[in-house]
Amino acid sequence: AIVTDIAGTTRDTVEEKATLGGVLLRLIDTAGIRETADTVEKLGVERSKKAVEDADLILALLDGSAPPAPEALEPLALAARSGKPWLLLLTKSDLGGVQDVQLDEDWRAPEAVVSLSSVTHEGFGALEAAVRRLYPAPRAGSALVTNARQAEAVRRALDSVRAAKEALLGGMTPDVVLTEVEQAQTALGELTGRTAREDMVARIFERFCVGK
Repeated sequence: AIVTDIAGTTRDTVEEKATLGGVLLRLIDTAGIRETADTVEKLGVERSKKAVEDADLILALLDGSAPPAPEALEPLALAARSGKPWLLLLTKSDLGGVQDVQLDEDWRAPEAVVSLSSVTHEGFGALEAAVRRLYPAPRAGSALVTNARQAEAVRRALDSVRAAKEALLGGMTPDVVLTEVEQAQTALGELTGRTAREDMVARIFERFCVGK
């Protein structure tokens, strides 16, 4: 991705995955949110808003080294009005003079306000602690479902596994069983962010000659 200090450079979302305390995080960096006449930048802003709609947790960054311009508060307003938990991250703390930010009384308060520096790494521990409080690691032998979308994926996976078992016990053809197993695998892939389709199909082929 191209990164500069010129506003409007970022147009697309950049995604990465990380594990924090046993919890898999899917991190999405987005374009800044502001009013713009640039057609392409507008597309980037819309993608940012869509990412906020889909997110479970929002990290709103604000330059903490200088008084914020009105447009710099737009991402905060979007986060606060999203109905989602959010963290306010005040960046560039190494420059000193971190500013107090006055939030609108109607806004949902952030779960935490953290001062950060990408130069000295100050505040990274506090950010990690804030995320851990919101999404604690699951206990051994337990599963953690963090939102309705994941719960729906679990339900679909269980339904498909039960259907596969019933089809197998009922003497259905192997391809019917395989279809249900693939659907279960797809649902589980939505939870883990990865798939094992080839491995699963290979294991099934070891037991069945599908299609005959």
